[in-house]
Amino acid sequence: MWKPSKLVLFIIIFTMTICAGISSIFIDWESVSQGKNLVKELQQPILFLLLSLYFVFPYVKKIKEEESGK
Repeated sequence: MWKPSKLVLFIIIFTMTICAGISSIFIDWESVSQGKNLVKELQQPILFLLLSLYFVFPYVKKIKEEESGK
């Protein structure tokens, strides 16, 4: 299995968060408020946000391992 370093995990988290923010700019909030295309409009920002959260757990685990090893 792939064991990324702490720096790689941080870069992935940062990139996914930035992508979520950028993709949320392009959401058509008018159609979301009307209930049209709700899933289509929010799918990409939510996906990026969930991916960033997915990589937070291994990042925190690496930090804790590093602190306990010192």
